Amino acid sequence: MSIWEMVCEKFDEKLPRRTAVLVKEEDWGLPFAYPCEFGGIGWNLDYREKTTYDEAPIVTVRFGDYTYPDLTGKVAARSTCFFRKMEYLPGLVRREVAFSNIGLEARERFAQSTGGGWAWHLDLTNLNLPHKPLRKKLYATVSFVDPQTRVRDEDGVLSCETSGKTLYLATDTGRWGVYETTEDYQAAIAEGKAANRRTRGKHLVLELELASEEYGETLAVRFGMSFQSAEKARRAAAARNLEAGLQRKWDTWFAKLPPLEGASERDLKAYYKCWWTVRTNYYRHPRWGKSVLEALPVYRGFWQWGLPAAEWHSSPNPEITPSFTRRVLDLFLQYQRADGYVTHAIYLDEEEPGSSWARGNIIQTPHIPWVALRYFAATDDLKSLRRWYPHLVRYYEYLNRSRDEEFLGLHLWAIITSFDTGLDTTSVLQKVTYGEDGVRERFCYPAIFAAERCRYEQAMAKMARLLGEDEEPWLREAEATKKAMDRVLWDSGRKWYGVLHEDGSLDTRVGVDGLFPLAYGLVKESRARQMRRNFASLLGPYGACTVAPGEPGYYAGTYWRGPVWPKSCSMAMAAARNYYPELVDEVREGLVNFLLRYPNVWECMNAWTGEIARGDMGLMATPGVSSNVGAGEALGALRMAYGTDMLEF
Repeated sequence: MSIWEMVCEKFDEKLPRRTAVLVKEEDWGLPFAYPCEFGGIGWNLDYREKTTYDEAPIVTVRFGDYTYPDLTGKVAARSTCFFRKMEYLPGLVRREVAFSNIGLEARERFAQSTGGGWAWHLDLTNLNLPHKPLRKKLYATVSFVDPQTRVRDEDGVLSCETSGKTLYLATDTGRWGVYETTEDYQAAIAEGKAANRRTRGKHLVLELELASEEYGETLAVRFGMSFQSAEKARRAAAARNLEAGLQRKWDTWFAKLPPLEGASERDLKAYYKCWWTVRTNYYRHPRWGKSVLEALPVYRGFWQWGLPAAEWHSSPNPEITPSFTRRVLDLFLQYQRADGYVTHAIYLDEEEPGSSWARGNIIQTPHIPWVALRYFAATDDLKSLRRWYPHLVRYYEYLNRSRDEEFLGLHLWAIITSFDTGLDTTSVLQKVTYGEDGVRERFCYPAIFAAERCRYEQAMAKMARLLGEDEEPWLREAEATKKAMDRVLWDSGRKWYGVLHEDGSLDTRVGVDGLFPLAYGLVKESRARQMRRNFASLLGPYGACTVAPGEPGYYAGTYWRGPVWPKSCSMAMAAARNYYPELVDEVREGLVNFLLRYPNVWECMNAWTGEIARGDMGLMATPGVSSNVGAGEALGALRMAYGTDMLEF
């Protein structure tokens, strides 16, 4: 069975965001392409180097928007077309398009060429009868953000210097023109003469002459594009057997990944789709080497709260290996602040890694110790553990000082904003971030950080033992944290772990915050049984909710206020494995529904309808290309469902 073909996804014009369908120019590079609006055949090319939510292409290429002449034989026509079929596979999009105003149908292949660059191949079928032979000029337009793009012909390849980059475009046509405005090139096309040979402007127009007298004859149109070199563009235009080459490459890689023994074909499709998303986020950084970005179009870098999933998708990945985990942990800890603070995020464009966030005090869930131990389990690299240990001691001391001793001294960790946890807008943490009912607090103590503190201490105990240090102080701290969590945060009435607010009130809204003690196995069996009904209330058709329906501040379609995230699913899966094995299949089925709902892996969606969720300000949540907190968490959850303890260290 070809896994490459199995993960094929059909899509249509109702994609929540077009960046859900994405083809990279090269595995280890940044440039990527995604579909234009679906009224015509076209692609947006992007090369963003900074983190941004915007869909902001620097180049747009379109084919067949204009034909000459129209039915009168005198002027150009604006083409209309519709897509009969659209399919997305790793490295390839194939589409079948029918023109409704001219006798043509197109079979399109847009792919990452084996040698690099994009191959854009169209096979046009003539549907004109012989007594009305096809005689048309079709136009391809290339529009640049930079109005002063410079275009030159370099041995048959067009070199387009734009926005600090050069796009190389190879095509069979020898006729082209450069125009300053849309009106300029439309006027030229209207006369069938779009070939002025100017060299600077915002729009490049390519003129292709099509002639066919035989019904059903296929005419091949080939483009090659690259931000790397003219030769790669030329080879992409001439490439053969695009699909066979991609299938071989991807199936060879898929075969080297840990199998999901006993899984149904549907679960396998979801599982390998996650791995596909991870591979889409590959990047070879000039300073840091082979990396997997957080999310290619949006998040260019590494996030502390995504470290578990990063370890899950790097250690068994032959192209990334555990060395990626080592390098990322080195980045976070090498640039530790003098007071012990460790940044929560590192951006690719930072001169000093983590410096942007190090100016503040947001921390995010401190997973580093147990992720370091999972790295050690995969490598036996004691030298790295020894290097990290004193940094982690200092980080622990910072967390104790800044998140407990400065507040209530409960032997727990508080937060000063919900962003500390990564559960950015979940309703039980509203008061500490935005305020609620006219009250905003300085801090609160959530269950997630009680669980994280205990797990941190447990991991440090094991690390100390491996390094020949005394583990007992850490074990005593872990036990004290667990007792404090049970004493301070357990709500015997609601049967859930709550959040202690600054005013001393316990706020127990059933949600993802209370999942962490269950996921980490910190709850007594008798108490876990009491929590079962609340746990089950979080499970919807598309996965585990972040807030249970009916709780104060619940919104089914808004970010962490109710929707499903892969992170909530992985924590729910761990909790079910620990305490509710009879619910493992329900958690798994919801997660698979989530993963197969749309092309790519998304941040979050409505647990009941599968509609993509929005942020508090209305922005629709980004499509996955979210390897760490999206696909990484999901593939970890699927491996847990089939028997692998992904939280073990």
